[in-house]
Amino acid sequence: MQRRLLGAELLRLRELAGLTQDEAAARLGKQGNKISRVESGKIGIDRTDLDALLELYKASEKDQLWCRELNRTAKPKRGRPATETTLYLGPRWFRAFRDLEADASEIMEVGTEIVPGILQTDAYIRAMFGAQGVDPADRIVDDTLRVRTDRRQLLARDNAARFGFVLSESALRRRIGGPPVMAEQLRHLAEVAMLPNVTLQVIPFGVRSYAHLSTDFTLFRFGHEMANDIVYLEMYSDAAYLDKPPETVRRYAELFGRLRGVALGPVESRHLVEAVAEEYAAAATARS
Repeated sequence: MQRRLLGAELLRLRELAGLTQDEAAARLGKQGNKISRVESGKIGIDRTDLDALLELYKASEKDQLWCRELNRTAKPKRGRPATETTLYLGPRWFRAFRDLEADASEIMEVGTEIVPGILQTDAYIRAMFGAQGVDPADRIVDDTLRVRTDRRQLLARDNAARFGFVLSESALRRRIGGPPVMAEQLRHLAEVAMLPNVTLQVIPFGVRSYAHLSTDFTLFRFGHEMANDIVYLEMYSDAAYLDKPPETVRRYAELFGRLRGVALGPVESRHLVEAVAEEYAAAATARS
């Protein structure tokens, strides 16, 4: 996974530098397909060549540190079984998530208690921080809002990925902030659900209990050759990324399919979201 992330990052930096793969390879004195194979994650890169590329691309200090960290963790540990699940842990775990999210061709996400981050409105985000006792003027709030704004653009950009969301009705009913916040949030959900590349489904309370509904996860799928699916699992203050063994990753894909199968269809789900939004709107009007 780290090798895939490194390749995607080097691709981004090369394009920002305005260079073709052949031009970059020529500067390194390498064969033309060297850069292509590194960017696709098929092969790794040694530190000398990586440093040369980062200098050629005029990468920022922050990007240099990130690329070197990815390159360091991409090297297999001696004696480690090839089928062992890879976990990416560390303080920069969300940088990896954003890179995967921007590079994926299909993203499938399950949300059981709160609305998934990419679908959250600013007021909903502020209300979550407020519930945690965070000062609304704190820089972390502004930083989060800025990142979420960038992420929302992925939903409707050119050649956007396909997004599939399965939510529990709990995510619609869990009151984050007051009724006006929830009404706005659910109306936004209904609007996003109309996008041609987005499928949003809800598992209502009335459906027979489903054993694995409490499992939140995101599954990334890529259109690149040799790019395996990656499962993201968020924890309290960290995250894990699973890219092997294939059986483990496949089970999450199968679980997503089963959850989608017991959920309402996209049209019925949107109607439910709109109905709950109107309930919140009515409550807000009555309160005022």
